[in-house]
Amino acid sequence: MPWNKLGRVFDPDIDWLGSHAQVPTTLVLDEVVRVFISTRNASGKSLCYAIDLDRQDPSRVVQRHRDPCLGFGRPGTFDDDGVMPSYALQRDGKTYLYYSGWNQRVTVPYHNSMGIAVSTDEGLHFEKLYEGPIMDRTATEPYVAVTPTVLFDEGLWKMWYVSGISWLNVQGHYEPLYVIKYADSKDGVNFTRYPEHCLESRFATEAFSRPNVIKEDGLYKMWFCSRASEDYRNGAGSYRIRYAESKDGRNWTRFDDDGIPPSQEGWDSLMTCYPFVFQVDGKKYMLYNGNRFGTTGFGLAIWSDDE
Repeated sequence: MPWNKLGRVFDPDIDWLGSHAQVPTTLVLDEVVRVFISTRNASGKSLCYAIDLDRQDPSRVVQRHRDPCLGFGRPGTFDDDGVMPSYALQRDGKTYLYYSGWNQRVTVPYHNSMGIAVSTDEGLHFEKLYEGPIMDRTATEPYVAVTPTVLFDEGLWKMWYVSGISWLNVQGHYEPLYVIKYADSKDGVNFTRYPEHCLESRFATEAFSRPNVIKEDGLYKMWFCSRASEDYRNGAGSYRIRYAESKDGRNWTRFDDDGIPPSQEGWDSLMTCYPFVFQVDGKKYMLYNGNRFGTTGFGLAIWSDDE
């Protein structure tokens, strides 16, 4: 297959501040590739940190920034239990980060919403544009709206995001069921949502996450991950990275075999999830998480047209 794995790049068990390096999100700079990750503290709450990779060799970590670049919201706001990066982009001399915020809940484990933050130092420190979410539950989307990719394309801010459609009771525990939807905006903040699902499910309880979209040669290309709703925590139903294509960004065709499967052994032998594709100096790379939703860190793959 075209993706060649280059191995694990960052292991949070080695010289780090907490568990996990979840949902790696890149920002390509002149000297480094800055990677925003979600790290969990001793209480299980998530903060956003930055890790720098060598631009010439993205398999090499050159700096681990020790202060969070984005922290908790004030008590009672949508992100007072944690923040998780999703997509970063630069515009008008500033860096914008779309992120997921979450709260613990009583009836179900958590609730997610989407926020936006801005930085003037290339992502080392972000300030939230609003204390409230820019996308949340609505009358027609009553569960969650999170984990977006946002491209400025053809005069619009185009977003692909995760939308919850229910919580399933699986052996006495509630598990979230997600789909991927599309929205667009004239200003990058106020989005019009469309009701159709981007991807057709293979079975009724397939749950989707982390749509990562690029536009290449006039074609929209999406890498995402999906799982079953049963036995998915490193079991037979765990996340796998998959692939889809679209001519218009709204109607997609799945090519699941063009994703990244688990390895035979090691840090990504049970799960591959949360892909992020980026391009540097004519080369296309993917960062992704492995076992246990990022507890084992993130790895790197490179696209090869020779296979």
